Amino acid sequence: MLQQTQIATGLPYYERWMLRFPTVQALAAATEQEAMTLWQGLGYYRRCRMLLDGAKLVAQHGFPQSRDEWLKIPGVGRYTAAAIASICFGEASAVVDGNVERVVARLTCDPATGSKLKDNSWIWADKHMVAEEPGEWNQAVMELGATLCKPTQPQCNICPIKGDCVAFQTNRVSEFPSPKVKAKVLKSTEELLIPLFGDEVGILESHDNSWWKGLSLLPLTSTFSHLIENGWTEHLGEIRYTVTNHKITAVVSYVRFDVKPGGLTWVALDEIKEVPLPAPHRKAIGLLYKT
Repeated sequence: MLQQTQIATGLPYYERWMLRFPTVQALAAATEQEAMTLWQGLGYYRRCRMLLDGAKLVAQHGFPQSRDEWLKIPGVGRYTAAAIASICFGEASAVVDGNVERVVARLTCDPATGSKLKDNSWIWADKHMVAEEPGEWNQAVMELGATLCKPTQPQCNICPIKGDCVAFQTNRVSEFPSPKVKAKVLKSTEELLIPLFGDEVGILESHDNSWWKGLSLLPLTSTFSHLIENGWTEHLGEIRYTVTNHKITAVVSYVRFDVKPGGLTWVALDEIKEVPLPAPHRKAIGLLYKT
């Protein structure tokens, strides 16, 4: 839950999640819709699907006991597998996160960025791993980056390895890590529809939108233009949201029908909260209650 998400944002979701799924077995028995409904609003929904798949694998085979076994669990990458293996099982597996990358960049004056800096940091971490206490070593390097070798205003004067730090010795700490090239912001506008028939709202349960895979969606005018032709439409307002480097303005309207059109799944409005919708689409439905 905390991948790409701040603790303050993720904590309420975690607490609700653990009340509903207190054990791995409870999660493994859940449907994707049940999991997605609790996850909605956190974004990066691929994490939820992998967490569910991972729980099913663990419930079937038991918890992994090594880094290589953890790597077989969906959603568990090199960092997570090594952290668990070193801290919980004492395996000499080096860990690299953003904090470690920053330490390595300054310690060695490495000008690399992105995946190249990450690769170089793994090489450094594997080479300098202290096998006797791997968990303590990994946590110490990560903590060094988090508390002293910070992105801004690093506390170099009290750093225990400043004598080995090339950036400190050459007065170049502010140059590292080298700044990343920011992705170009892409702006777009879409027309979002809320189909209504009596007290029911029409949604899409099957679609090819990779951003919202596994979630239900409201239809777009661009793909459901026939809905406007057969119903009575009223503009509700606009919402704005961001996905990666895309900034989207959604123009929201509802369209009311006397005859229920096909191609949609119809859900009672008072039950829509049980449907896994992305946060922007749920916010769009919220505009209905302001009219």
